[in-house]
Amino acid sequence: MASYQELVDARKRCTICISRDPKLIVNGSTYKFDPNVVSYWSQWLGNQHPDIVVVAQDFSNEEYFERNNGHDENNNRTNEMFKHLLAVAGITVSKAPIPDRNAPIYLINSVLCLKTGGMDAQIRDSWVDSCADRHLRPLIGFLNPRIAVGMGVKGWRAVRRLYSLTYTPTQMRDFAGKSWTAANGTIVFGVGHCGPKGLANRKRALQEADWKRIGETVHHLSPRN
Repeated sequence: MASYQELVDARKRCTICISRDPKLIVNGSTYKFDPNVVSYWSQWLGNQHPDIVVVAQDFSNEEYFERNNGHDENNNRTNEMFKHLLAVAGITVSKAPIPDRNAPIYLINSVLCLKTGGMDAQIRDSWVDSCADRHLRPLIGFLNPRIAVGMGVKGWRAVRRLYSLTYTPTQMRDFAGKSWTAANGTIVFGVGHCGPKGLANRKRALQEADWKRIGETVHHLSPRN
């Protein structure tokens, strides 16, 4: 199994999507301040022995990444809402972007590179699939979580691919709030994205109920050896 640093190095070297769509996506390794992580979102919650991995969409865009030197900004609305949803699940974490390695969570972007357009620029399915196959699969193997959460359509697409859940639905209205058990025993949940647009697609009360259910599942996990 590859070490975590080897996974970081693989992410930094990757040009698969860039070679296909050179004007649409860029690897953060082109910046000297590129963080030494696989997933930029994990700088906040990046426990390397987690009970839960959460796979969402992407780390905003290149302009956001450059403006904040590769980190999340303070008072990011998506992170604030996610912190609230974790509290509903009974999981207390630090305020983003202050790192919290005690929380049993590792946060993953389904696309590890950065889109070059605006924050609402399209995320191509081919990027999600390439990242899942080349980077997220070995990362999941390294982390070995007992629960995986696909957040939003892109995050769910990645999780379905990682756990070979080809029989599960692909539409938000059908997967959000539901769970499945993968062949390796991992409990897999689908939820809505907790960003402002995601809350328009799945209302706050429903997302709170989804995360309360996840929290109940975490509570009943047996202790790790």
